[in-house]
Amino acid sequence: MMPIYKQFKLTNGDEIVCEIVDQNDEIAEVIIRKTLKIVVTDDFVENVRYYSLKPWTSFQDDTNELISLNSVHIIGETTPSDTMLMHYANALIDVDKYNAVKAAGVSISEIHEKMKELSEEEMMSFLDEKLNEVSMNSMDSAEMSNTENIIIFNPKGTRH
Repeated sequence: MMPIYKQFKLTNGDEIVCEIVDQNDEIAEVIIRKTLKIVVTDDFVENVRYYSLKPWTSFQDDTNELISLNSVHIIGETTPSDTMLMHYANALIDVDKYNAVKAAGVSISEIHEKMKELSEEEMMSFLDEKLNEVSMNSMDSAEMSNTENIIIFNPKGTRH
């Protein structure tokens, strides 16, 4: 089944884009994930409006974490445009990459320092390298934990 993406305007003024996981009209609840808030910034001097997508829930490092949204607080709902979905997909990649690098123990100040000295392409390579380190460490840990669960039944070395 194809994921369903929605853009909601909420009673507190927040505007979010998310994937709908489940919806229960009886208890006025929508289960969502990959939720990003649309942040609008106006530059009145240049007469330009900027948009960015940021994680909606603070300290939620896994974008696949489920969120229960009380649908009573939704005042507007639409299907995001193709352009919005493209920006949304790119923002999710960036959020996930940032969280993975942060989980690897790379500090924000280290990232900012690297940003000053590296080009955008070099910075992406740096982040990809750190992300690969996290992936390799996770795989090593998973492999180690899998071997700890092996029980030897037969002294001849047969494993089940």
